[in-house]
Amino acid sequence: MGSVMSVEAALVAFFMVSGLALAGLALYLRASGLPNRGIRSFISLLVLMSVWSFSAVAKLTMPPVVERFLVALELPMGVVFALLFLVFASQYTGRRWHRYRPLTAYVVGSLLVLAVGLLTNPVHGLFWDRIALSTAVFPHYVHEGLGPLYFLYVGLAYCHFTAGVYALVNLHLRSRYNTTAMMLITVGAALPLLVNLISMFDRAPIPGLDYTPVGLAVFGLATTVSLQLELFDIVPIARDTAVEQSGEGMVILDSKRRVRDFNPTAETLLPSLPAHRGDPIEKVIDDTTDLFDTTTPTTITVDDGDELTHLSVQLSSIRDGPHHLGWTLALSNVTEQHRRERHLELVSRVLRHNMANRINIIMGHVEMLADGADETDRTHLDAIDDSATDIIETSAKLRTIQDIVTGGRPARPTDISRTVAAVTNRYADRYPEAAVTTEIPDGVFACCPRGFQAALDNLVENAIQHNPDPSPSVTVTVSVTETRVRVSVADDGPGIPESERRILEDGETPLNHSAGVGLWLVYCFVEQSGHGLTFERSAAGGSEVWFDLDRAGEPSGSGSDPEGW
Repeated sequence: MGSVMSVEAALVAFFMVSGLALAGLALYLRASGLPNRGIRSFISLLVLMSVWSFSAVAKLTMPPVVERFLVALELPMGVVFALLFLVFASQYTGRRWHRYRPLTAYVVGSLLVLAVGLLTNPVHGLFWDRIALSTAVFPHYVHEGLGPLYFLYVGLAYCHFTAGVYALVNLHLRSRYNTTAMMLITVGAALPLLVNLISMFDRAPIPGLDYTPVGLAVFGLATTVSLQLELFDIVPIARDTAVEQSGEGMVILDSKRRVRDFNPTAETLLPSLPAHRGDPIEKVIDDTTDLFDTTTPTTITVDDGDELTHLSVQLSSIRDGPHHLGWTLALSNVTEQHRRERHLELVSRVLRHNMANRINIIMGHVEMLADGADETDRTHLDAIDDSATDIIETSAKLRTIQDIVTGGRPARPTDISRTVAAVTNRYADRYPEAAVTTEIPDGVFACCPRGFQAALDNLVENAIQHNPDPSPSVTVTVSVTETRVRVSVADDGPGIPESERRILEDGETPLNHSAGVGLWLVYCFVEQSGHGLTFERSAAGGSEVWFDLDRAGEPSGSGSDPEGW
């Protein structure tokens, strides 16, 4: 009698420890707050297995009526276990089986049939004949006379589990990354079902006793080891998608900004990566403030000992629906581009200052010569002065184009109403003979890159200067939709020559020279804004040029650009 009690007490203690361990793992994962896909279904799996272990304790310690009820629940708990494992495997591997409506309908329908069948089993006996008391080793209740529906549901449960195993093993075989943690979970989850077979066919020392909690304890051990191997830090499917399919340098960060993976190109660009696997990215890149504060590419400088390397870094969030899995850092070597930009900047600066100084000297001498020149000479001097002025204006426009294209500033909210009003008022004062009118709603803001005011300046100025009518008419219209702001400049002149429009398609040619530089400036600005430039015939018979901008709300504080840069 004493040995029987000791066996029963040992089983109670074992199942209790197993249940507590599984519950502890579930609470640990729940408290960790990891957002990775599959984690909720995995926590549910742990909770179910904890309940299963505690039910095994209750069956050995509670009154017979409770024990009989819990024995009847062994089958539905096994069925739900297999379904939860299938859902976890589907989510973790990136498959969408769990979202298929036919599968959802099948699961709901089969569980309803199972519930109704178990409740009515005393009538039809298709699951088992009865739950009877066994006296083998110690008294406990067991199923007797297992029926066809019992074996059907057990078979379906094993099919569900096999499908989940297939998804995990398939990912393991096609991934070049370490999937040890995933395979431990797969093997650990198989043990409860294998042990359940032993219980079902009475091949254990104590016939009829449910040994499944023994397998659950092993699963808990496998889960503990898998968590140490960072099962949920970032799932392999995210690594495969982000790294395997990338032809550029790629670094994978988990949700805690730690380096988890990188491809060979990234290792070449950042030689210190291998020494800091698992460390925060700050160990590799000194200043990461700009990386996580903007969605635009950021340029960083790496000193590899021989020379400075300039890298363009694009940060992207790895997400699966609402789940944030981590980040990818896409790396591109822009050292040559950086070097060319520095050279162009130097050339531009030298030409701009030297040319401006020389032209100013020429214009000064022209002004001095004009004092004593006759009418014929004055004509030639005026031509020189006009050409010099045109060179200075063209140089200024080229500088603006360079700023627009290479300025590197992100788009920011701009007060469109205020900027348009300022530009049109200035040209109305400068050309009193021109009719400069506006149609502008109040308080319109748009997300603008650098150059909005310069682009509008050129459109209005060209509309006035290239109109042979002594009283030219220009209308600037701003219209607003829910997401866009449209800016239109219309005139009653002869229209924009086709040769100048062709500049936007073919670029500068020896025949075009700088006639279309102002138009090119407008085009560069619109291109940076992400939209297109459109030419139409105006209602007055002239030309109409319009472009769209993304609408923005009125910013608070100092985040706006009221003057349009």
